[in-house]
Amino acid sequence: MVGFDEETEMLTEQLVTGPQELDVISIFGMPGIGKTTLAKKLYDHEAISNRFDIRLWCCSSQSYDKRALLFQLLGHTSDELDDNDLAEKLYRSLKGKRYLIVVDDVWSPEVWDDIKRPFPDDNNKSRIILTTRLESIATYAMISSNPHPLRLFTEEESWMLMKEKVFKEVNYHCPQELEEIGKKIARKCGGLPLAIVLVAGLLEKNYHKEVVVYWQEVSESLKSKMQGFMDIVESSYQHLPMHLQKCFLYFASFQEDQKVRVEKLIRLWVAENFVEASTTSTNLEMVAMDYLTDLIRSNLVMVAKTNSLGEPKAVHLHDLIHEFSLMKTKSGNFLLRMHDQLVTIFPSSKGRSGRLNIIAPACEGSFQRNMSTLRFLPSVISPLVDLDLTRSWKHLRVLDLSSVKLRKTLVDSLQYLIHLKYLELRYSDYIPYPICKLKELETFIVTGIYHKTCNPDSIWDIKSLRHLHISRLYACQLLEDLNNLKTCSDLVINSGVYYQKFMKRLPNLEKLSCRLCVSSPCKNFFPAFGSLSKLKSLKIGVSESVPAVEPYGFEDFTYPSNLKELTLVYLKLPWSKISTIGRLSNLEVVKLERNAFKGRQWDVKDGEFPKLKVLKLKNLGLSEWTASDDSYPSLKQVVVQGCRELEEIPESFGSKCTMQLIQVSSCNDSVVNAALKIKETQIEEMGNSEFKLIIKLK
Repeated sequence: MVGFDEETEMLTEQLVTGPQELDVISIFGMPGIGKTTLAKKLYDHEAISNRFDIRLWCCSSQSYDKRALLFQLLGHTSDELDDNDLAEKLYRSLKGKRYLIVVDDVWSPEVWDDIKRPFPDDNNKSRIILTTRLESIATYAMISSNPHPLRLFTEEESWMLMKEKVFKEVNYHCPQELEEIGKKIARKCGGLPLAIVLVAGLLEKNYHKEVVVYWQEVSESLKSKMQGFMDIVESSYQHLPMHLQKCFLYFASFQEDQKVRVEKLIRLWVAENFVEASTTSTNLEMVAMDYLTDLIRSNLVMVAKTNSLGEPKAVHLHDLIHEFSLMKTKSGNFLLRMHDQLVTIFPSSKGRSGRLNIIAPACEGSFQRNMSTLRFLPSVISPLVDLDLTRSWKHLRVLDLSSVKLRKTLVDSLQYLIHLKYLELRYSDYIPYPICKLKELETFIVTGIYHKTCNPDSIWDIKSLRHLHISRLYACQLLEDLNNLKTCSDLVINSGVYYQKFMKRLPNLEKLSCRLCVSSPCKNFFPAFGSLSKLKSLKIGVSESVPAVEPYGFEDFTYPSNLKELTLVYLKLPWSKISTIGRLSNLEVVKLERNAFKGRQWDVKDGEFPKLKVLKLKNLGLSEWTASDDSYPSLKQVVVQGCRELEEIPESFGSKCTMQLIQVSSCNDSVVNAALKIKETQIEEMGNSEFKLIIKLK
């Protein structure tokens, strides 16, 4: 078996040593990643097989049959005994013996509960290897050992596996003229072992004198030759409940290899009415996040990027699974991808164009009649779009023009799309005042606006808004509460008495990014951030219009008690004021950037930052930083960047059992040496072998 050498060594150690009681080794991963193959390698491993009195193998599969499974384990059939008698017979045959059992392809907790009943625990290091596509099943079956997720193959492993399968009859020797195209084909399989094996079967069977031409053909039509893999993905897709099937198919509306931002994805799901309030939560975004978590745990969706807390920030599909989603949406009329009509929609002197995506539950006759969604994918250039939005598209719920420009003459026509829930624009010269007529609009995103006059106050009259993100969005005096607004970014707040009351009109705001703007020094004019009782993420910066003289009034901030993430930029607060932040009991992430605090010394007091997990310091003038053993009790990650005056990192970090990572870049050698000393303490004295130190010189 090619690949998984480190995984085999680690899991062998768990099977041979580990706890005295019965333990379950769970292996999970996406379809075709090699779970069964790895389980077989472990099952047959000499170091493992010689330690067990009995070894048995059974396959549960999606269509679970308890009787058939018991026959597999017993090695014979019997029409005389019922299921309970068969289970009792299996139990007696295993009782008192050290056994190894592989249960392959488990699909539900109920099935696992049923399967494990005949397996006795005689405290003799018996073991069960379980394979599943679902992370939830692997976690559910866990006893002592943590579930083990399988990774995709590296390019080197992919090529080695392909060579082994195609050239096994010639001692794995690949002719020189085939090596380049062979490696290209292996790369196109995206690190998925099953895809490599399937395409290797095609190459092996057609090894003739026109082999180079044939391999080129296979490379160009690889996805169309993956029917065996598509059938396997189909079983995972069919296992999803209906609401998750729709959410999964929506990935076909994004480009292949595209890393989709989680925030955008769940807002689109909500706008498409894919998400329904649950019995435990009416927050649709939270429910949508649960949907995404379920898809990730099903191993159909992969995490591409995480945030500071390790939560998914961007996701994507494997190329072949994305191809499956395209096939499925096409056969079910769920999505139309229009390529043929782009010449008229995207006029370009170079003849280039983007791709138009249209989501439609049903497409009969003139598909534009009941169209619900119009989305443009990123193109080579950024052409102008010339669509009569008042006619064919009047039923739209989602309009995503983030990758293209709408003609100026058509911007005003947006007001007639009264059913819009999601509207995203790019580089529009202005926002029409009648935009407030969109009474159902929930997400409004505009990038590229740099003048105050482009943002009419009528935006704040859209009471249905949940997410408002406009470049240089200017606050105004609100007469009524915006109870639905959840997130707001790039908000510019000028000086003035009524801005103290502005935030009180946004009682359910959960995430805010804002810039403070003052033309002359004054005190106590900024909004009462402390009134935002539901705010979890807050970023405060200073607008470029702030004069060079030292501003006043910045020190008297009040912060929401439930805040989890705080970012401060260029505020020049005295370090004495950071204790106010340190007392926030729910704060998990703090980012201090570009002179957020002024002064040379930061002394962290005992008990401050009780739940802080991530601390990032960037371009601060700090030179002395001290912290006791009792400060930062939950700290996991510390990132220090561009703090060139800093002398060292607190020595107490070396004795923190929670610490996982320290990253240092563009700092003095003394900071690097302090970090190296912390690493030595963490590994040698604390026994924290998982601790990581990353040092970047620039």
